[in-house]
Amino acid sequence: MLYVWIAVLVLAVITEAATSDFVAIWFFPAALISLIVSFFNAPWWVQVLLFVVVGLILVMATRPLCRKLLKVKKEPTNAESLIGKVCIVTEEIRNIDEVGEVKVGGLCWSARAEDPERVIAVGEHVTIMEIKGVKLIVK
Repeated sequence: MLYVWIAVLVLAVITEAATSDFVAIWFFPAALISLIVSFFNAPWWVQVLLFVVVGLILVMATRPLCRKLLKVKKEPTNAESLIGKVCIVTEEIRNIDEVGEVKVGGLCWSARAEDPERVIAVGEHVTIMEIKGVKLIVK
Protein backbone atom coordinates (compact mmCIF):
# COMPACT_ATOMS: atom_id res chain seq x y z
CA MET A 1 0.00 0.00 0.00
CA LEU A 2 3.01 2.26 0.40
CA TYR A 3 3.21 2.78 -3.38
CA VAL A 4 -0.52 3.37 -3.64
CA TRP A 5 -0.35 6.26 -1.15
CA ILE A 6 2.71 7.74 -2.84
CA ALA A 7 0.82 7.59 -6.15
CA VAL A 8 -2.22 9.25 -4.57
CA LEU A 9 -0.01 12.00 -3.12
CA VAL A 10 1.64 12.65 -6.49
CA LEU A 11 -1.72 12.58 -8.29
CA ALA A 12 -3.24 15.04 -5.80
CA VAL A 13 -0.31 17.44 -6.20
CA ILE A 14 -0.38 17.24 -10.02
CA THR A 15 -4.15 17.69 -10.14
CA GLU A 16 -4.01 20.69 -7.82
CA ALA A 17 -1.15 22.25 -9.79
CA ALA A 18 -2.99 21.78 -13.09
CA THR A 19 -6.15 23.58 -11.98
CA SER A 20 -6.90 27.05 -10.71
CA ASP A 21 -9.52 25.76 -8.28
CA PHE A 22 -9.12 23.73 -5.12
CA VAL A 23 -10.11 20.26 -6.35
CA ALA A 24 -7.66 17.79 -4.80
CA ILE A 25 -5.96 19.67 -1.99
CA TRP A 26 -7.91 17.76 0.68
CA PHE A 27 -6.65 14.39 -0.48
CA PHE A 28 -3.00 15.28 -0.03
CA PRO A 29 -3.13 15.31 3.82
CA ALA A 30 -5.50 12.30 3.81
CA ALA A 31 -3.07 10.31 1.66
CA LEU A 32 -0.13 11.50 3.78
CA ILE A 33 -1.80 10.22 6.97
CA SER A 34 -2.60 6.91 5.28
CA LEU A 35 1.02 6.68 4.08
CA ILE A 36 2.28 7.17 7.63
CA VAL A 37 -0.16 4.54 8.94
CA SER A 38 1.05 2.10 6.26
CA PHE A 39 4.56 2.31 7.78
CA PHE A 40 3.10 0.71 10.93
CA ASN A 41 1.72 -2.22 8.88
CA ALA A 42 -1.93 -1.34 9.49
CA PRO A 43 -4.38 -3.43 7.45
CA TRP A 44 -5.16 -2.02 4.00
CA TRP A 45 -8.84 -1.47 4.87
CA VAL A 46 -7.84 0.68 7.88
CA GLN A 47 -5.65 2.81 5.61
CA VAL A 48 -8.40 3.23 3.03
CA LEU A 49 -11.00 3.99 5.71
CA LEU A 50 -8.68 6.56 7.25
CA PHE A 51 -8.08 8.15 3.84
CA VAL A 52 -11.82 8.41 3.14
CA VAL A 53 -12.73 9.73 6.59
CA VAL A 54 -9.91 12.32 6.74
CA GLY A 55 -10.62 13.40 3.15
CA LEU A 56 -14.33 13.85 3.81
CA ILE A 57 -13.76 15.73 7.06
CA LEU A 58 -11.33 18.09 5.32
CA VAL A 59 -13.70 18.64 2.41
CA MET A 60 -16.69 19.35 4.65
CA ALA A 61 -14.69 21.60 6.99
CA THR A 62 -12.84 23.69 4.44
CA ARG A 63 -14.77 23.62 1.13
CA PRO A 64 -17.09 26.53 2.07
CA LEU A 65 -14.05 28.61 3.04
CA CYS A 66 -12.26 27.77 -0.20
CA ARG A 67 -15.33 28.62 -2.27
CA LYS A 68 -15.58 31.96 -0.48
CA LEU A 69 -11.90 32.70 -1.14
CA LEU A 70 -12.22 31.81 -4.81
CA LYS A 71 -15.43 33.73 -5.41
CA VAL A 72 -14.45 36.30 -7.98
CA LYS A 73 -16.70 39.17 -8.88
CA LYS A 74 -17.69 38.85 -12.53
CA GLU A 75 -16.62 41.91 -14.45
CA PRO A 76 -18.65 42.83 -17.50
CA THR A 77 -16.85 42.55 -20.82
CA ASN A 78 -16.74 45.37 -23.35
CA ALA A 79 -19.55 43.72 -25.26
CA GLU A 80 -21.74 43.42 -22.14
CA SER A 81 -21.39 47.16 -21.63
CA LEU A 82 -23.46 47.62 -24.80
CA ILE A 83 -26.63 46.34 -23.13
CA GLY A 84 -29.09 49.20 -22.71
CA LYS A 85 -27.45 51.42 -25.34
CA VAL A 86 -29.41 52.88 -28.22
CA CYS A 87 -28.14 52.16 -31.72
CA ILE A 88 -29.26 52.66 -35.30
CA VAL A 89 -30.34 49.93 -37.70
CA THR A 90 -28.07 49.84 -40.78
CA GLU A 91 -29.59 46.73 -42.40
CA GLU A 92 -33.24 45.75 -42.04
CA ILE A 93 -33.70 43.27 -39.20
CA ARG A 94 -35.76 40.21 -40.18
CA ASN A 95 -35.36 37.26 -37.84
CA ILE A 96 -37.14 34.92 -40.22
CA ASP A 97 -34.42 35.53 -42.84
CA GLU A 98 -31.67 35.77 -40.21
CA VAL A 99 -30.56 39.19 -41.43
CA GLY A 100 -30.05 42.48 -39.71
CA GLU A 101 -27.33 44.84 -38.61
CA VAL A 102 -26.96 47.77 -36.26
CA LYS A 103 -24.22 50.30 -35.69
CA VAL A 104 -23.14 51.13 -32.16
CA GLY A 105 -19.97 52.82 -31.00
CA GLY A 106 -18.72 53.04 -34.57
CA LEU A 107 -18.92 49.26 -35.05
CA CYS A 108 -21.43 47.20 -36.99
CA TRP A 109 -23.00 44.22 -35.25
CA SER A 110 -25.33 41.48 -36.46
CA ALA A 111 -28.69 42.00 -34.83
CA ARG A 112 -31.98 40.21 -34.27
CA ALA A 113 -35.27 41.59 -32.99
CA GLU A 114 -36.40 40.63 -29.51
CA ASP A 115 -39.85 40.02 -30.99
CA PRO A 116 -39.24 37.36 -33.67
CA GLU A 117 -42.26 38.52 -35.73
CA ARG A 118 -41.17 42.16 -35.92
CA VAL A 119 -39.31 43.62 -38.89
CA ILE A 120 -37.23 46.68 -38.04
CA ALA A 121 -36.48 49.11 -40.86
CA VAL A 122 -33.17 50.78 -41.69
CA GLY A 123 -32.67 54.05 -39.81
CA GLU A 124 -34.77 53.12 -36.77
CA HIS A 125 -33.29 53.58 -33.33
CA VAL A 126 -33.34 50.45 -31.19
CA THR A 127 -32.17 49.51 -27.71
CA ILE A 128 -29.82 46.60 -27.10
CA MET A 129 -31.53 44.16 -24.72
CA GLU A 130 -29.02 41.30 -24.63
CA ILE A 131 -26.19 39.59 -26.47
CA LYS A 132 -26.50 36.02 -27.76
CA GLY A 133 -23.25 34.76 -29.19
CA VAL A 134 -22.13 37.47 -31.63
CA LYS A 135 -25.59 38.91 -32.23
CA LEU A 136 -27.25 41.80 -30.46
CA ILE A 137 -30.89 41.29 -29.50
CA VAL A 138 -32.66 44.62 -29.93
CA LYS A 139 -36.05 46.16 -29.20
